[in-house]
Amino acid sequence: MNALTKHEQNGVWTTNLLYETMSNLLKWIFLLQIVIPTSECMDTVQCKYPCSCSFKTKSATCNARHLRYIPRLPSDIKTVKFVQNNFTSLDKHFFRNLTSYNRIETLNLTDNRIQYISADSFREFKYLVTLDISKEPNLNITMLQQSLYSLPVRRMSFVRFSGNGWRILPTNLFLPFVNNYRSSFSISLTRNKLQSIDSKVFRFLINLKTLNLAWNSIKNVTLENALSVRVLNLDSNFVRDIPVWCGSKNKTMVPNLQKLFLSDNSIAEMDSLSFRCLGNLKILNLDANNFRTLQSNTFSELESLNTLYISENTRLKTIEDYAFNASSLQFLYFTRNHYQFNKGIHYSYNPKTLFMKCPDLEQLDMSYNDLPTRNQYKYFRDIFRPLVNLKILRLESASLRSLPYYAFPTMKYLQILDLQKNFLQGWNRSDRVFGTNSSLKILNLRSNLIRVVNKTTFPPSLLFSLDKLDLGDNYFSCSCDQMWFRDWIRKNFESKISYSKLMLVGYPEYYKCKLPGDMRGVPLQDYNPTDDNCKQVNPLIITISLLTGAGIVSFIVIFIMYRCQTNIRNYLYLCRFYKNKKSGYIQLDNCEDYEYHAFIVYCDADRNWVHNVCVKRLENEEGMKICIHHRDFDIGEPVTGNIEKYMSRCRKVIVVMSNNFAESEWCQWEVDLVHERRRRQGKGVSLLIMLRSIDSKHMTNRLRALLDSTPHLTYCSGVGEKVFWTALIKGLKKPIGHPPFAVV
Repeated sequence: MNALTKHEQNGVWTTNLLYETMSNLLKWIFLLQIVIPTSECMDTVQCKYPCSCSFKTKSATCNARHLRYIPRLPSDIKTVKFVQNNFTSLDKHFFRNLTSYNRIETLNLTDNRIQYISADSFREFKYLVTLDISKEPNLNITMLQQSLYSLPVRRMSFVRFSGNGWRILPTNLFLPFVNNYRSSFSISLTRNKLQSIDSKVFRFLINLKTLNLAWNSIKNVTLENALSVRVLNLDSNFVRDIPVWCGSKNKTMVPNLQKLFLSDNSIAEMDSLSFRCLGNLKILNLDANNFRTLQSNTFSELESLNTLYISENTRLKTIEDYAFNASSLQFLYFTRNHYQFNKGIHYSYNPKTLFMKCPDLEQLDMSYNDLPTRNQYKYFRDIFRPLVNLKILRLESASLRSLPYYAFPTMKYLQILDLQKNFLQGWNRSDRVFGTNSSLKILNLRSNLIRVVNKTTFPPSLLFSLDKLDLGDNYFSCSCDQMWFRDWIRKNFESKISYSKLMLVGYPEYYKCKLPGDMRGVPLQDYNPTDDNCKQVNPLIITISLLTGAGIVSFIVIFIMYRCQTNIRNYLYLCRFYKNKKSGYIQLDNCEDYEYHAFIVYCDADRNWVHNVCVKRLENEEGMKICIHHRDFDIGEPVTGNIEKYMSRCRKVIVVMSNNFAESEWCQWEVDLVHERRRRQGKGVSLLIMLRSIDSKHMTNRLRALLDSTPHLTYCSGVGEKVFWTALIKGLKKPIGHPPFAVV
């Protein structure tokens, strides 16, 4: 064998070393795969009943009344929610399956029948950020307060104690959070029975930013120690007077408050002094209160006010000059007040001053009010003339029957105009109505009475600039006058090649013929007129023929109905009765068909008696289930929809009457629903309670008809009170019986 050169020997040695290194590396990788299991092998715990897990959100929910312990959960779960279980006693050992294997950040304990909680219960929750203990009426608040010391308070950012039935808060309840250094800390105490709030309870919380006290029974609020609060929610309480915001020397007690929610309370008055010392407030919600007058300069002290909600104040009768004086206001929601801008114009408000002091307004919602129309165009223009910077205007269901000239063209930045659910049939001179150089992007004219859309309905510049146009659910006439609109739709929305960016919202589903009668319900896309079909006929001949035919038909119909009216009516009733009886639609009332025993109709002024006397007696002593809107209605849903939905779930309707009830337009609307219910199910479906006598000047035709057709109970304390409750309970338990024959 020839001897290798020194260079060749070095190459061989290098190759062998590299081979040995790669071999050792592969061996180590193989050993690591055997010794160190993968994460899937390490976490063999699966999410089983009664728990359900979402690995996307890393959350788990456990719900079962028989569950008395906390099961093991997959290790990556960080949010746990225990609802309607049976955790009567809690301590740190009880949570061992969570604290030993999971890094829990959010813990929710709702309706678990908790009776005892030890002081060290949360000791092992090292990563907890959010704690929610709700619907636990048997849990002692002092015992809970002691357990809060075991929380990792330095990490906590949110606690919720909702629906626990608390009436009073201990002044040291939140003392355990004195060492909380999070930049933002939030507390929610909703749906308890708190009657007053002393800010001394929160004096330890220097970083408290959000305080939610909605859905309680709060009447009085003291804010001396709420310096850091930015968001204060007092919705759905019994607040009658706006809290005091100024301390000594007129210095603000809430210098950081930016959002204030006071909706669904009993506030009846406010003036220019009501919001002093709130210089940093940006959002104010005053929906669903009892305002009768909006006084001048009420909001003028709010220098930073950006958004104002003042809707569903149905008692509002007067708006004084400069009532919306807020130079920084950009968003105003004045909806469902049913305020009549079209009546009493000369004395109830000055249209020129209504928005004069808020020229920077960008979004305005005045839906469900009655705006000036027809002969009041001048007032309509005066109202909106100052709003030159408006971008969004919503006038849904505003009783508009026509559109005035030169109202919208002054809004040069207007992008969204909502005019749905009015009585608009059309307009002339579209260039004067909408302007020629429109900036509009979205125009909503759904559910009006528009019959014909032709070449002059919209300016060409408007159709070019629009992104969305909604004309659905109008009273379209499928006649030759509609040819332009039909051709325009076919060109822009039905052809394969379209150069228009415009979207015709709801087409073709909501575009159907209403006229003539033989075309009712026919989709507009199926209406295909031709030039031959639309040749003009002498209109005089058509008019004479129509009038003659209509006269003959009317004479025959009237003659037959006059001679046979009794027999016709009896025959129709008899046919309906036998048909429904044969189909099995006639049935007696059954308690199991309803979710509630009764629905109570009452005004806000009688709330105390209804909640604390009537409902308490019927539910606690008689075991009945009563529906009241402050407790049972769906949050976020419209009030009218809630009333119709929940009244249908109730077997009977209790009407609590008084002078305040007779004055309320909202209550009168509910009386109409009671009349409709009685018409369908008979007189036995309603029970009338005269809580306080109604003066003759407040008596309405609706109430008089109700009282004349049904006996009522009069409430009186003392000797007659027992007789009253006996009669009321007996009436609620009494079967309704057969429906009226007319309904059958």
